Amino acid sequence: MATKRFTDPWLRGLKASAEGSRMEWLDEAETGLVVSINAKRRVTFWLIGRFPKPEGKASNPSRRVLGDFRPDDPKDRVFIVKSGVPALTLDRARQKAREWKAAIAQGIDPGAPATEAIASATAPDTVSAIFDEYLKRHVKKEGRKDARGNPIPPLRSASEIERIFDRYILADLEGAERWRNRPIASITRREVTALLDTIEDRHGAAQADAVLAQLSSMFNWHAARDGDFISPIVRGMKRSRPSERKRKRVLSDFEIGVLWRACEGQGTFGALCRMALLTGQRREKITQMRWEDVSDDGLWTIPAEDREKGNAEYLRLSPHALKIIRALPRVGDKPYVFQGRLTGPINGFSKAKAELDAAMAVAAGGVMIEPWVLHDLRRTAKTLMIRAGVSPHDSERVLGHVIPGVEGVYDRHAYLSEKTAALRKLASLIGRIVEPRPNVVPMRKTGR
Repeated sequence: MATKRFTDPWLRGLKASAEGSRMEWLDEAETGLVVSINAKRRVTFWLIGRFPKPEGKASNPSRRVLGDFRPDDPKDRVFIVKSGVPALTLDRARQKAREWKAAIAQGIDPGAPATEAIASATAPDTVSAIFDEYLKRHVKKEGRKDARGNPIPPLRSASEIERIFDRYILADLEGAERWRNRPIASITRREVTALLDTIEDRHGAAQADAVLAQLSSMFNWHAARDGDFISPIVRGMKRSRPSERKRKRVLSDFEIGVLWRACEGQGTFGALCRMALLTGQRREKITQMRWEDVSDDGLWTIPAEDREKGNAEYLRLSPHALKIIRALPRVGDKPYVFQGRLTGPINGFSKAKAELDAAMAVAAGGVMIEPWVLHDLRRTAKTLMIRAGVSPHDSERVLGHVIPGVEGVYDRHAYLSEKTAALRKLASLIGRIVEPRPNVVPMRKTGR
């Protein structure tokens, strides 16, 4: 095993190992501390030591998991953290390793699975135990089937729900225990308020409200199953109003031109941004696009997900959009058009977006570009369609919004030709914006 003096930048720069393998290093600064990385880029801290054994058994060197790596920068979410495993910064991992070694010296095994099993058995109503059941039955729908006998898919937000609980609720922001082993009935309203105050101070009101929503959902789910439990969450605990969080950002013509030019050198992510502007679809729909979903003549079939409110269903892509797709490489037998480095579609949007912002700053030639997010491209596409003469009636169907009222119930027309025309008008307008032609007609010479 190679040795290395661990640093936060070095850990953040680790590349995923080959499929089916794992790479490991031993820390030069803390004896027994090991870090490993697997093919999914999960970075894990381990402690190697002679953990105490029951009487009569030899104490051979073994290893135990300390936790998964979490960068010092909370905005860096590139790494995978397994549910139920503490997320540790490097400093916290070294501190935990020292604490465990001190316990081992006193004959205590701090990481014994048996100890965890006993704690779980004696406290079945801990927050951790209730969350595991909530995750299994409500979020991931394990073993549940619909009326036709088909498995019910998990909630689309399953991974985000796990992240929120692991990062803010089960453990604190430094990775230490918070409510993991607390009886759920012991959580008070005052403690929930204090938790939300901490999150709001560090990460803003929107993140505090996101944590509140997930915590409230689990509490209500448990209350429906346990008549003695009363949720400590009441109305009025939100930190912001949804109307105040609504974004209104629309890219100007100049910004669209800068974005288009900057996307040229940004590979798959640049192509994804252009596709978002040309179709007005959500990021998730574009990243999940498979080669089999797009026909030779450009008909894109957009699969509907369980409990999805709205979906464009079918879009015939404009020649501009088809050109972008056909320029992307097809990687072996991998299914996604916007393919990632591993088996799934493109991810790691934070880093790619930062690189695109830097390229836009260069392309803008010193002009300041206001901050924007990928979803702003969807709002920009809607605005451009109206400007290009597309009716609000048709542009809403391009975006896949739910049509309200009686019209949405009784009008079952597919609107494929109307959506096709709308996308062509949108592409034509974007083309004129990114490649403006001089509006000057040369004077014809006369014979005089």
